[in-house]
Amino acid sequence: LEIKHAYFFPQVMYFTATAPYVLMVVLLIRGVTLEGASLGLKYYLLPEWSRLMDPQVWVDAGTQIFFSYSISLGTLTALGSYNKFNHNTFRDSICFAVINSFTSVLAGTVIFSILGFMATRQGLNVE
Repeated sequence: LEIKHAYFFPQVMYFTATAPYVLMVVLLIRGVTLEGASLGLKYYLLPEWSRLMDPQVWVDAGTQIFFSYSISLGTLTALGSYNKFNHNTFRDSICFAVINSFTSVLAGTVIFSILGFMATRQGLNVE
């Protein structure tokens, strides 16, 4: 099977890599302008310190981090085979961790701003 228009693939990759971020930013802007969004963001950003003593909280947090990082490890391994021998993989791994953490915080902010609106609309607590 010969692909005659392979120049199209990089454009598809750029779109599929950046579109989720554009959509999350649009949802974030809309979410924070909703009534009650501040309640959801307050619940998200201000921790309940007593819960830090619960071991289940730490197990759940560790599970989430390992799951989140494991999604792209196969891709990193596959793409790493195309790197030169002296390629700076340390920089790539730090970049991966920062982007992954940023994505998690951005998604959480979007979700909890909308949850705050939904809780306000229904007359409930965010909890």
